[in-house]
Amino acid sequence: MVASPALAAEPLRCPQKIAFIDNDAALRRQANTMQALYARIGCPDVAFVGLPGRRGVVAFNSGEVQGELMRLAGVELEYTRPFLRVAPPLVTMTGRLWARNPEQAAAGPVGFVLGVVWQERQAPVQGGGYGYPSQIELLQAYAGGLIDRFLAEDTVVAAALREGRLPTRPTHAGPPLVTAGLHHYLGAEFAAVATAITAELERQEQDGNGTEMQ
Repeated sequence: MVASPALAAEPLRCPQKIAFIDNDAALRRQANTMQALYARIGCPDVAFVGLPGRRGVVAFNSGEVQGELMRLAGVELEYTRPFLRVAPPLVTMTGRLWARNPEQAAAGPVGFVLGVVWQERQAPVQGGGYGYPSQIELLQAYAGGLIDRFLAEDTVVAAALREGRLPTRPTHAGPPLVTAGLHHYLGAEFAAVATAITAELERQEQDGNGTEMQ
């Protein structure tokens, strides 16, 4: 269900906790940005908690958290409770298969992050491999020579190169595997909040000051 301005008449009821995939500096920055946005719409006490990707879905389904910071729409198949997909997307991401060099791009185990839906679905297609609890551990395995191929978003690779977590830039192994928006998700009971967030995101977009992850 996509948030709609028609829901704005409902009383504002703020979530307590929003999950994001932990051990990723870029996602922590995005969580801080969204925390400030929540404060602007009248929800200053929302806590953003880092959880492993798969754990975030479980926590949302159980009600332990009331939303997820941002996910591809494919995660909706994993949700078992009523939810809202907030529009517009926070980020447009491009995900690829990366390799140490072109010769190693076609074969060998591929590294992926557990709980990142597009990566879990692509890993078997690419020949199978090793799942890691976090992006940091995945990149450490690649930098240490344990794997020669891995799945990741362009922004993740760019940030790892800037921060020195990758010694050299890996090779693009073919065209992008996924290009899509990452949306903020909330429990369906937070319809008024979803509407307020949509309005704020649209205002930022018009002002040319979006929340896109760097």
